[in-house]
Amino acid sequence: MINISRNSKGFTLIELAIVLIIIGLILGMVFKGRQLIENAKVKSLASQYNKIYAAALTFYDRYGFWPGDGCRSATPSSVSDCNRSKDGKLQTPNEKRAFFHLLVNVYGLLSASDVQSSVGGYWFISYDTVGSGSNRKPGNWLYLADINPLNGNPTSGFNVEAKYVCALDKSVDDGKSDTGDIRLNGG
Repeated sequence: MINISRNSKGFTLIELAIVLIIIGLILGMVFKGRQLIENAKVKSLASQYNKIYAAALTFYDRYGFWPGDGCRSATPSSVSDCNRSKDGKLQTPNEKRAFFHLLVNVYGLLSASDVQSSVGGYWFISYDTVGSGSNRKPGNWLYLADINPLNGNPTSGFNVEAKYVCALDKSVDDGKSDTGDIRLNGG
């Protein structure tokens, strides 16, 4: 005959199972919460991208050229300050900064917070040819960069995780890192 005392120490199998189930539920909530946060960042990034694109198109429709094109000053006070020849290419440092200056400070199509990316760094525009081979495409490109386009000041510790750019590419473009309008530099 076995004598089992009420004072025996240890956990029963049922108690251990309940603890493991609770731990599993907590871990599941943590991982799901992280996924929700990442999805929200991608949606915010897509919203910012679309807002900047729409503001640039609005400006183009109104004035017949891209914001910043032909600007000699990085901080023009009006469109008439951008009166030199316009080639559609935002190449000079002043043209690149004037793009956001006109959209934010002069015409209010964007706010200063729209220039800062939701995943780190700032939106920056530049004329460039990207891609290789048959995927080469020249044009004005929005970049996520470490330079504040409103004041030209660099930021420190800037690093956008590739997963956000890839998710943005899938949500608003062709989903391929080396084609389309959204591309991931470095693969």
